[in-house]
Amino acid sequence: MIHRVARLPRRLLFRPHLALLLFGSLSLISGWLWFGTGLFLGRGSGLTVWACSFVATVIAALTLLRRRLQLGGLLVLVVATVVVPTLALIALRWNTGAPILMHDGAYQTEEAIRLLLGGLDPYGVDYTTTSMRLWHWYVNTPIDPSLYHYVYPPAVFLLPLPAYALAHSVGVPFDVRLVDLLVALVAAVAIIKLPWRWEWRYLVLAALFLDPFFYLAQGRNDILFLAPIVLGVLAWERDRPMLAALAFGAAAAFKPFAVFLLPLLALLVWRRSRAERWSTARQLSVLAGLILPGLLTIAPFFLWNPGAYWADTVSFVSGSDPHRYPIQGYGFSEILLLLKIIPSPGAYFPFAILQALGTLPV
Repeated sequence: MIHRVARLPRRLLFRPHLALLLFGSLSLISGWLWFGTGLFLGRGSGLTVWACSFVATVIAALTLLRRRLQLGGLLVLVVATVVVPTLALIALRWNTGAPILMHDGAYQTEEAIRLLLGGLDPYGVDYTTTSMRLWHWYVNTPIDPSLYHYVYPPAVFLLPLPAYALAHSVGVPFDVRLVDLLVALVAAVAIIKLPWRWEWRYLVLAALFLDPFFYLAQGRNDILFLAPIVLGVLAWERDRPMLAALAFGAAAAFKPFAVFLLPLLALLVWRRSRAERWSTARQLSVLAGLILPGLLTIAPFFLWNPGAYWADTVSFVSGSDPHRYPIQGYGFSEILLLLKIIPSPGAYFPFAILQALGTLPV
């Protein structure tokens, strides 16, 4: 009896039907606000984009009800909800020259690429002197502190740099979201190839691609670290620990959120190496794979200008820089701000203590 009760939450919550209902509904609501209203794409184009998502949601629901081609139906929905809006926004940018609904981080990444190709360090740059100051959400507003820093690790602009250079050399327009779409495609293929039940793969696909808070169409780059995590899981499942280590290391090189996974994988490697009696050389090489991607991409820029790199990627986001990142979003910090525990978005608060306490159980 107790065992059945313990399994009840998994049976109720981790079901494809509920995942489609939750994420499909959120995607439709979000899509209507961003596109269906015609505020950004225009009434006709916006309604067309939203209608594609609506029809695809119906198709995904029918495949679940008929219990046939469930993953195929979900992939149709992913294309309609992620790929179609992304391409529509890219086309709008190329036609108008304005990066409407493009995330400022994506636009700034393109600026960082241009700086690097021009022989300049993307860190420690005053981006108010670039076209970032003309980005549509910065116009006619006080200067945003983000314009004084580039907060992402180097891998974020190093990955699309070859594609940007190629497009520039042949004279065709470029948008960093095209690279994000390719990374998303790799992640989707990896999820499908996981040796799991289709229900679990369905849940992962829905959570990764239909969660509107990822804003993939706008160019938010969370997919850059989530895709390597999926590849790492796939490699581990296929008994390729070295590839798994490199994949998880790459995830941490793209965004520090993945750093918390590295000790866990190191523990798995240690246990597996003892069970299978690996040689010391193999054990050390696999463990080195966890840090190699970050070392190769971060070290050159840190050595180029240690102060600038630290200020941009650590001090600014941790609140210890004079131009500290303002509190915003949906997290615990915003709750403290609403409760007036923190007096203003730019005020300092020792979140590092809370973050350390939160990561101890992990």
